[in-house]
Amino acid sequence: MTDLHVLIVGGGIAGLCLAQGLRQAGLDVTVYERDPSPGHRPQGHRVTLKETGARALRACLPDRLFDLAVATSIHPATRMIFMDPGLRPAFAKDLPDQPPGVDGLGIHRLTLREILMTGLRVRFGMDYRRYEPLPGGRVRAHFAGGESADGDLLVGADGARSRVRAQLLPDAVVDDLGWGLYGRTWLTPELLAATPPELVDTFNRVTAPDGTAFAVATCRPRVPIPEAVARHAPDARLTDVPGSFSWTMTLPGPRPDGVAEPHRLAVDAVARWHEGVRAIVGAADAPATFVLRTRAARRVALWDEPAVTLVGDAVHSMGPGRGDGANIGLRDARLLSELLAGARTAADVAAAKAAYEPAMLDYAFAAVEASREHPFAPFARPGGRL
Repeated sequence: MTDLHVLIVGGGIAGLCLAQGLRQAGLDVTVYERDPSPGHRPQGHRVTLKETGARALRACLPDRLFDLAVATSIHPATRMIFMDPGLRPAFAKDLPDQPPGVDGLGIHRLTLREILMTGLRVRFGMDYRRYEPLPGGRVRAHFAGGESADGDLLVGADGARSRVRAQLLPDAVVDDLGWGLYGRTWLTPELLAATPPELVDTFNRVTAPDGTAFAVATCRPRVPIPEAVARHAPDARLTDVPGSFSWTMTLPGPRPDGVAEPHRLAVDAVARWHEGVRAIVGAADAPATFVLRTRAARRVALWDEPAVTLVGDAVHSMGPGRGDGANIGLRDARLLSELLAGARTAADVAAAKAAYEPAMLDYAFAAVEASREHPFAPFARPGGRL
């Protein structure tokens, strides 16, 4: 362990993966998360890692935690299918069998976050406000309530509304792209038996003539979570998440003001659709249905702050249609942690930053532009190259 200390603001997937990578590299690291607990805020129910993201995760995690992620991954899709609201296919193809691993995997977002937190120093309830450059190239992070922390590098991993970015790059622009609904429907034997096969264990998209679109993922861990924890990482503390349908819906037009009942909005949107879709949406966990705005950042110029950098959505937020956001954030984590491995001095940190930032801006904003130009390109199966 070196004397260098890294402060990571934000406990999302990119920030936690970076913390694991830095810990593997022998650096002292603390994660500061505003939320009081990992599952406090709704944030989507599933994340799909393509080869880029899965290999980054593998590079940053100890073997036992990566094995735990593979074991708790969801059953892979067997078909790709695009349909109309009557579930009549416009396109369909079978997908080859591909075991989850470094070529890709799907996993419940909460499960992945809890795996990534294992063994880390994570401080919850830390409401970050600003940073202050210190003599000698160090930095101080200030939090609500008067608390502060000093470090050799501050990493903003605090999402699309990043306060770190707001101070570092006050002219940065993030565009609103639209909005959508996220929902979760718990699996029961009866619901699963009644659901059309086109919607079970598939990559699917149902699109209406008015532009309303619906997609659902079947989220069932390959190995029961308690069994996987006991086998691979008994020190991990994972929530035993039941199987579910995780679904998203996008609707045309501006977001209605004051959406008090997102679940009712979703039910009404599919009222004339196939009964299989109506059953999934109707049986959803209403309090877990939420509205999420989609955003895309505009490219930023390199910055000149020796002890502050950014990863993930804090710098390059993008629309979710291509499934690239989490994968690019994990790529950031891998690259930065590998460049910082072996750092011993402020000069080493500066050299790592100088190599990381231009490379990250190039590949990340290429992905942002692709998400703007082709937001709903056919969804790549995990394992598709990014």
